[in-house]
Amino acid sequence: MRLGLILLLCALVFPGFQIDKTKSSICYTGSHPFHDWKGTTSQIKIITDCDIVNSDCGATISVPVMSFISGNDNRDSNMLFYVDGFSFPIVKISFPHLNISNLLSQEKTVNFDGEIDFHGFKVVQGIPLFITKEKDTVFISSNFSITLDS
Repeated sequence: MRLGLILLLCALVFPGFQIDKTKSSICYTGSHPFHDWKGTTSQIKIITDCDIVNSDCGATISVPVMSFISGNDNRDSNMLFYVDGFSFPIVKISFPHLNISNLLSQEKTVNFDGEIDFHGFKVVQGIPLFITKEKDTVFISSNFSITLDS
């Protein structure tokens, strides 16, 4: 089974950012020979020391595993079982070194090493981030894959 995460965080305002949960989501996709599915959540928490002038900062994005909803209760229950969601209730991605001002000056995808803490495993993986800014809003999007056997 492969899980793909799509990260779309809107309205990340510096300093004193807020996440607009009506426009922000994290999704996972799953695939089986007979069907594909997607689970989505907006229960996103970010802890960061980033601001617009800080040249180097860190950020941790965390989400409760139970908050992902696919629209099929049986499938959601199976996902919690296979990722051991009761023993490992939070999935986290940490970026220890981000340069927000440098990122905002570019409008292209940049790979950052992020530590993914998922299902009891911690894996450092290159994660592509595309960041744009409009007025006081920073938009971050990403699309990457992880596997349960990582």
